Amino acid sequence: MLRLANFWKRETNTIIAKANVMSWDFRTARRRLRLRFKHLKQKHLFYRQIRRMIGKTLVKPKPGPVQSTALARATSAMGEKDVARMTDPDIYFESAYRWMRASLEALEKVNYNLRTLDTAMEMGCGSARLLRLLRCLPTVRLIGTDMNPVCVEWCQKNVPGAEFFQNEKLPPLAFAQDASIDLIIACSVFTHVSLDLQKPWLHELHRILRPGGIFLCTVLGQSYADKMLSAKDRSILERDGYVQLSPNHEQVSLSSHHTGQDDVFQTRDHLLESFGSVFDVLEYLERGIKLQNLLVLQKSI
Repeated sequence: MLRLANFWKRETNTIIAKANVMSWDFRTARRRLRLRFKHLKQKHLFYRQIRRMIGKTLVKPKPGPVQSTALARATSAMGEKDVARMTDPDIYFESAYRWMRASLEALEKVNYNLRTLDTAMEMGCGSARLLRLLRCLPTVRLIGTDMNPVCVEWCQKNVPGAEFFQNEKLPPLAFAQDASIDLIIACSVFTHVSLDLQKPWLHELHRILRPGGIFLCTVLGQSYADKMLSAKDRSILERDGYVQLSPNHEQVSLSSHHTGQDDVFQTRDHLLESFGSVFDVLEYLERGIKLQNLLVLQKSI
């Protein structure tokens, strides 16, 4: 308890000192301290979760730099205000630790043995915000892949301890051998993969996943549809089971507009039918507006 009290005393003093240098008012300093607390809380919960699953001491590498403004626009911005949010170190890392902790909990729920993990891949890795956290497992080979060469180059320069490759819009992943990956993560990727490419990519990921391997994939749930879609588009989603917003649609996300991709919405039934035709669906977790819904998929043994 004393160590924790001393830790927060140091953090508070650091914020106060920065507030004096930056001439922050009280409200700004209080907000900064609150964001710092949320960040460090999620970091603690992440390490506690992964330590419980592997039952041994972890390494704690430095997390590295926050993504650039250009990368934020291309990878993680629903709107212009998200660019500033996702280049803020505390918000950037808090969301990463929170997502990875929730994913570890999902793996634990399906009895995945994390101690057997040999190779993990993040598809559409962007700035490797998630993948870099798994560097706490030093014996695991980490691979990131992205269609955007700027993202790949940035990661190669700024995220040591992992391999990064550029992929094309269409499969295959030339660098990946059959049945060579234990765990695949795709956060906010199939939310932008057009429906004509969805099945080809699902089959490609099935090819490279080892039997018994897990694929964690986020999708846009009903809360996102209610927030982002017009009444007309919501009726199309309900009628057809899916709807796509083109890059120039007035309600499309900033990242999709910037990169020329779609925003893809699918109903639960449509998702389970499509993804379930390639993988075994172990879980479909509805997680509200802060975290996209999560599909926990497995390649049959």
